[in-house]
Amino acid sequence: MADPGADDPPIPQAMLDAAGIVGSWTHDHWAGTLMLSAPLATLLGLDPAVAATGLPLADFLDRTHPEDRTRIESYLHAVGEAGGPLEAEFRAGGRRLLMRGRIERDAAGRVGPGRGIALDLTETAAAGQHQAERTVNRMAEHAIALRNLSEALRRPDLTARIEGLMLEIGFELARHLRDPASRPRH
Repeated sequence: MADPGADDPPIPQAMLDAAGIVGSWTHDHWAGTLMLSAPLATLLGLDPAVAATGLPLADFLDRTHPEDRTRIESYLHAVGEAGGPLEAEFRAGGRRLLMRGRIERDAAGRVGPGRGIALDLTETAAAGQHQAERTVNRMAEHAIALRNLSEALRRPDLTARIEGLMLEIGFELARHLRDPASRPRH
């Protein structure tokens, strides 16, 4: 069976630029490495040739803003062990970036590689749009990481408290959703 989309033409660079896509990444949780496309590696000030073959996660983290490093490292570790969707916003080189993708699981349930794209949110962040929503999303990232870590400790009491916090964060996220009636109609 042919690979779906294998015959599709490549997406023009102008479209990728307009969408804010600055590159792609692949994360090998078990090896502790991250492969980055050349444009993303260059944006982060990393050697594109080295990044294309996989660089230690620590090298990537060294390029993130000091205030974001621990959060991103913890989040990548938690999602790397659990699998599933990944969305992490961080600052690097004066830019605000968003890694979006998924950590896969194989048929036996073992965590496999993670893959995704990186978006440059700098213009949006500079305009100040949706700052509170992004802050609450970051809180949700932390809560998800905390919940995964508490489960690893096998502490149901701690997990229950964190789930209560997650519920409160969910209510806060809901406050930022616009009323469907107020949305423009086509």
